[in-house]
Amino acid sequence: MTFELRRDGLIRLCAFPTRALGWAVPLWATLCGAIASDGFSLTLTDGVRLLLTFLLLEAGWGTLWAALATTDWAAALRRWPDRPAGRTRFLPYTQPASPAGRLARWLAQLRFWWASADGSFRRALAAVIASLCCSLLLAAVLGLSLFLLTALAMSLMELALVLDRGRGQVGAGWDAVLRLGLPWLAGHLAFAAPALPTVALATTFSLAVAGIDRSDRSGGRALWTGGQGIAALFLVLLQRPLAVPFLTLLLLPQLLLAGWDKEGRWPAHAWPWLAAAMLLAAWAL
Repeated sequence: MTFELRRDGLIRLCAFPTRALGWAVPLWATLCGAIASDGFSLTLTDGVRLLLTFLLLEAGWGTLWAALATTDWAAALRRWPDRPAGRTRFLPYTQPASPAGRLARWLAQLRFWWASADGSFRRALAAVIASLCCSLLLAAVLGLSLFLLTALAMSLMELALVLDRGRGQVGAGWDAVLRLGLPWLAGHLAFAAPALPTVALATTFSLAVAGIDRSDRSGGRALWTGGQGIAALFLVLLQRPLAVPFLTLLLLPQLLLAGWDKEGRWPAHAWPWLAAAMLLAAWAL
């Protein structure tokens, strides 16, 4: 199953885009993180830095995650040949049992495996290599904090694949972290040092988005509304109570949508309300 936050994107254009606003969540979360940092201003320098952060998340993280999480790597690896097909070409004066001979056999196996792979797997592997290089390059340009955050994002992607055993069926809970929580932190780190309130809000809204995986059950509705409720509680603890009534007003339409729709399609209509809640919470910090 392919989830909204993994399927659509600004850079990763899809042929049949959904009407939901899930594709904009990573960019919106980045903007909220920048606003919450209190270091972003409407200047050319900050605008260029924000644009580079957008490119890091969409052309880098987004493409990498979409390719890794939707490809059946286990099936591709099972097609690895036990022995090279045809004759192996050894270097002159190379013995078959020598290191050079073993390398020649491995290269022959790799060549046969790549020739037998289907087109979708080749495109996924090319996307992984290109987005990996793009992520590392842009992160290095943006500074040490975002480079370390990129390394953390890649580590989480690898952990998700290991837990899924490379079957291309990674749950939507990982999307909540990689396509909302970490982009929020990236937007903050692009303009300021790490701060606990920003981490708290990124976590609570990631918890809300994790409810998409269970949108057709009561547990999904509880995660979606509970995450935003915890965000309101954090604002009270941070002595920002004036924003709490407005967050509550933004939550009411989402509760009505979740209660009215029993088929699990309510998140498609609740995205604008969640986006407004994210922006209000970021501005309140």
